[in-house]
Amino acid sequence: MDPLQFRIDWEILTEVLVTIVVLSFFVERALSIVVENKLFVRSRLDDIGLKEILSLILSFFVVKVVGFDALAIVFRLDDPTIPGFLITAGVISGGSKASIKFFHDVLGVKSAAVKEKDDQKKAIQNKPAAQQQGAPGG
Repeated sequence: MDPLQFRIDWEILTEVLVTIVVLSFFVERALSIVVENKLFVRSRLDDIGLKEILSLILSFFVVKVVGFDALAIVFRLDDPTIPGFLITAGVISGGSKASIKFFHDVLGVKSAAVKEKDDQKKAIQNKPAAQQQGAPGG
């Protein structure tokens, strides 16, 4: 076995990581049309983790169509593999979730439906506190 087989080429690794970040943003923005829609946000689908599943499916579709297996590229395998596509899709999907959090929490960029749902959650959370403060003898 060649001891240099697993030597990391930093230039290739950087290109792969940048590609993953770019694909994560593409997936996140493409899915935002669906998952930030009022019908989706108001449904229970938003609460059961369907966004993550859709993100993984879309990410897998993208990497499979373009043949982007990050593991095969970094470790110089001859051919891409299904496990490599799945792992790459998972990383892209996880990055997509992180970019959603970045857009929503850091930049404050949200659709009207998401803002409305957040406001409703805050109102529900603040309601018991307001009731306790107004209670006699409390």
